[in-house]
Amino acid sequence: MEITKRHFETGRWTRLTIRGGTIESVDPAEGPEAVSGSDEWVAPAFWDIQTNGRWGVSFSDPSLTVDQVVEVVLAQAEWGAARICPTLITASPEDFRHGVKTIADACESDPRVASCVVGIHLEGPFISEVDGYRGAHPRSEVRDPDWDLFQEFQDASGGRVVLMTLAPERAGSMEFIRKAVASGVVIALGHTAADGPTLRAAVAAGAGLSTHLGNGIASPLTRHPNPIWEQAALDALDASLIADGHHLDPATLRVLVRAKTPERVILVSDASPLAALPPGRYGEWAVDPSGKIVVAGTPYLAGSNQGIEVGVNQLLEVAGLTLAEAIATATTQPARLLRRPLPTLTAGQPANLIVFGHDAHEPKSAFKLLQTCVDGRWVDTNQPSVPGALAKRSDQISSKT
Repeated sequence: MEITKRHFETGRWTRLTIRGGTIESVDPAEGPEAVSGSDEWVAPAFWDIQTNGRWGVSFSDPSLTVDQVVEVVLAQAEWGAARICPTLITASPEDFRHGVKTIADACESDPRVASCVVGIHLEGPFISEVDGYRGAHPRSEVRDPDWDLFQEFQDASGGRVVLMTLAPERAGSMEFIRKAVASGVVIALGHTAADGPTLRAAVAAGAGLSTHLGNGIASPLTRHPNPIWEQAALDALDASLIADGHHLDPATLRVLVRAKTPERVILVSDASPLAALPPGRYGEWAVDPSGKIVVAGTPYLAGSNQGIEVGVNQLLEVAGLTLAEAIATATTQPARLLRRPLPTLTAGQPANLIVFGHDAHEPKSAFKLLQTCVDGRWVDTNQPSVPGALAKRSDQISSKT
């Protein structure tokens, strides 16, 4: 098929020919020179390296099934993502092994899932046990880094763990970081109360990312120094940001983007297992009417209910990024971090695309997803109702309140 849209980097009309799951050709096309708010644009599809689940399904759930993984992974296209890192938070070793093996089994059973899952992200269990820094992770399962235990997780995943978040102040962290990086795993620092020297030592050992910088942090916090400013000042660390309008206020988002520079910012959804569910209480968690997800009965955030689209708009409106810079935070930068080929609109690349509207005169809705193409398969972008295979589970979660 052929599509003719404005190119996200140049603004020029561009015709892409797609055959199977590949971009066959990219050519200049004719179209009105003046940009209109009704014009449609095209860019590479998103990479989301931190997504915890959807529709009441958690990748950390001890009852996770292959069918659930398939449903949730393929549904990410509805939020513009063609490549994701299913993310498991702190849990028991048994639950970790079950989760990563179930994701691996889903990849083995469905080539679409295997293509979409760029790797697995383990957010824990080697994080701070201190309240605030620990976030919504269960204290009982937090532990010091253990290379043999990690190898069990990696073996169960079939070698699919590509990203791990840990707190470098924990005993044995530096040796663990060096081993992990040597094995090809990217180490991120997060849910950490580490001081400046410890953070700098972790970077020297090979850590390359701050996980959701500005979140997973205690409150109140020492003015300075503190783990936010220390990490923001380290140029060797990229920073993932949850720009959903809840996790970071506008001033903090703007300051962190300026500190890291747009080239070192990675947008993540941090989508909660309750993502795409209506407001209400679901066991220990709740979806607030405003859309934020919290530990029930508290103001403490427990993941996001938004896709990358909201973050792109935040970067355009709040941080003042250009369209190309904002999209790169969810395409080029995560691919580079994971040492994968960079997604581009060039012949021979996988047909992973987003089609979107862009109206620079309407800053609060300057970027609006319309369609996603994942390996040649087109999906309308929206937030659908819970699919049939997962509806019963969603009802069961609601009934526990």
